[in-house]
Amino acid sequence: MTERKHPLPTVDLIIEIRLPDSRVGLVLIERKNPPLGWALPGGFVEYGETLEEAAVREAKEETSLEVRLVQQFHTYSDPSRDPRFHTISTVFIATAVGLPQGGDDAGQARVFSREEITFPLAFDHSRILKDYFSWRDRQQQIYRDFTGLEGAESIWPETTAETDELREEDLVELTRVWSLAEAEVIKSFLGSNGVMCLLKGQIVHSIYPFTLDGLGETLVLVLKKDFERAKELLEDYTTSQSDQ
Repeated sequence: MTERKHPLPTVDLIIEIRLPDSRVGLVLIERKNPPLGWALPGGFVEYGETLEEAAVREAKEETSLEVRLVQQFHTYSDPSRDPRFHTISTVFIATAVGLPQGGDDAGQARVFSREEITFPLAFDHSRILKDYFSWRDRQQQIYRDFTGLEGAESIWPETTAETDELREEDLVELTRVWSLAEAEVIKSFLGSNGVMCLLKGQIVHSIYPFTLDGLGETLVLVLKKDFERAKELLEDYTTSQSDQ
């Protein structure tokens, strides 16, 4: 009887770290073993381990970083992606703080800005980062289209000139809507009545093992001290709209 072969499950991580100039850098490792070269941190999933557990473990072993998984990105399954075996890799986006240090089969680990990653990477990691940067650019463009802000490093930046006053205050959720346009109208209405608010978006990811990227719910946040007044204003606004 012919022995049946199966692909091997692996994980890779796109670890985002804030650079001193406020840009976002990514962690790459230099591999000790073939295939040699720079690569994303990652490795094989062990028996009895979830994908998430494997990702956190591999990050710790290869970079010495304690990462926080933000989301699952894509799954890559081209049989030729790894010259040694047929592997299926689930890629996670994660964040971390501090400087990475190479460990396990990583000779060294470093943080690179996007502009510095001009060299080939091992496996299909150049393609993975190309997909990641394209996705990041799309999300930032969506944000700029709706806010008019330029130079945002993340889709929903934590600080802008408009929201500096909100940073150190307690924020509470006033409402959530499915349309960014509607959220902007609410924000404008509240602002015209003297209530500052902040919009925070949620990203929808579905259709495993692929992802469908799009904007989901938008949360309208206000200062805790302004919540009751903002709630009354919003109720009056909603009533006036329904009467039209």
